[in-house]
Amino acid sequence: MKNIIIATGGNGTRVADALARLLAIGFPTRLRGGQPTSVGDELEIWRIDPDRSSGALTVLNETLRRYRWIQHLMQDGDGEPAASPRAESPWAMTVNTQVRDFDPLALPGFEKPVSTLRELLAQAPGKRDGTSLLYAFYEDKDLDVKINRGFYQKPFIGSPVIAAFAASLTDRNSPAGSQIDFNTLRQSQARFFICGSVYGGTGACALPVIGQFLARERQRGNLSWTIGGCLLMPYFLPPPPPFSPLPEDRQADARYVDEAARRMAQQHAAHEAFAVLNDEERIALARQILTGFYADPTDLALRARHSLVYYRDILAPTFDELYLIGKPQPDALERWSNGGSTQRNPLNATEVVAAIAALNYFAGNSVGGGQQYSLAAGDATLAPATLRLADLPVYAVNGQPVDAEKVFLATATLIHLLKYQIDWSSDARGWSADPGGLRRLYQLDPTRQERDRVAYQTALDFIRDIMADMVSPDRTLGWSAGIRSDLDKLIGPGAESAVIERMKRRPRLFGLAADNAPQEPLRFGNAAVELTSFDFYSWTPPPEFTRGDYARLVWAQVFAKAGAPA
Repeated sequence: MKNIIIATGGNGTRVADALARLLAIGFPTRLRGGQPTSVGDELEIWRIDPDRSSGALTVLNETLRRYRWIQHLMQDGDGEPAASPRAESPWAMTVNTQVRDFDPLALPGFEKPVSTLRELLAQAPGKRDGTSLLYAFYEDKDLDVKINRGFYQKPFIGSPVIAAFAASLTDRNSPAGSQIDFNTLRQSQARFFICGSVYGGTGACALPVIGQFLARERQRGNLSWTIGGCLLMPYFLPPPPPFSPLPEDRQADARYVDEAARRMAQQHAAHEAFAVLNDEERIALARQILTGFYADPTDLALRARHSLVYYRDILAPTFDELYLIGKPQPDALERWSNGGSTQRNPLNATEVVAAIAALNYFAGNSVGGGQQYSLAAGDATLAPATLRLADLPVYAVNGQPVDAEKVFLATATLIHLLKYQIDWSSDARGWSADPGGLRRLYQLDPTRQERDRVAYQTALDFIRDIMADMVSPDRTLGWSAGIRSDLDKLIGPGAESAVIERMKRRPRLFGLAADNAPQEPLRFGNAAVELTSFDFYSWTPPPEFTRGDYARLVWAQVFAKAGAPA
């Protein structure tokens, strides 16, 4: 099945990043040979955002770079990955790591991307000048604000841009249409998952327009597509800009605004958002703030409420599945940014919840029927920085529940087993134990032992770092600090000795070995697994297998044994 996540704006981009991380960690979407896995499905990432230098895109591309490395090594590759962006292995879902990055300002008929609404609506090539009509709907400041960093939580500015962009998608000669082979896509079974904020600019504009576009295409061609939507409610609060906007009556005075913009640009030149700009760009940013074009944290809830009424009354039937995700107490951001490379908000736990929703959707699950949608929610009393993995929604794969804590426990245990319970430093001919039948394999091919050692070390370190990055309180927002503490007890620096001790079999009286019970279970949050090295050694892969086959086998065995602590 082809899965396509359409990330709209910065928030949607961060959800796509969280999804790629969850897949790298091992979260499944199907059963294959009785094992939970995501192998057999494919993922493409489409991104719609006018902000070409988005910090969120930089982070996503780095995650995809690591994903490509992991898949390359798990497919028995050595050295650098091939140039192809297709990341495929028996460990995780095949992902096209080349993001289809759509600029909604790059429109047919224009030599370069439009930079203002006036360019699009009043000066479109081959169209009559409609300036006089525009004044019935827009002020000069609306028409002339630069929109190459987004739509500043003003959907009335972004909607005509996104509408023109959507109309160009099926034109193979357009900048957007040239990136999509719609003829092939129409022949495919595809699941689209569109994600973005309902209170912002790009997401609030693009999500409904693109959803309706896909629905029309599906109906017109009787296509085997499903369309899911993920509506992000306010879950973080941006700080105010470094200075306040002018009173409304002053904003209409172009000369006064220009003079004030020059003063503010000079006064705040050292501010992070201004420091990366040239003089002209600083003045433009100051003018933008003075005229009220920025993310205003004071009315997020009101804008979101208005959007939900629109979805309830008009848009809901467009989507086969619709998810609504937010936070009762949004997290406060510390740094103000106007987009671009300086806007690198930390990964938020809410974005991980949205990525879990995507996994649930890609697993073919339904959250409701007909016109009804069930809202699975956590505890509304949760305070910021207290969310645990146990609070995340549990989804199902072929009826089997997938609990985030069990997934993290299984992956952390896998990392320990493959790194420390195999005697990589010794010649396999001298091994007293035979983990998974590897001893004979490496006796016949000693060079493979070293290749596998290096590859597993590298791939598992990537996975470990992704896990740690997702839950570390100094790099994320919303998580309880106890999650990282639990993770460090399993795969943190120096943790391997304690884990080895816990996995040893319990002795009987007089030093006799007990049955196969360990000294202690391995624990992560509310999940635990009783496991000894003898269990691990008994898990034998098929005669012909790759590193990814073996890793997924071990992971599935641990996941199956894991449960609540005794």
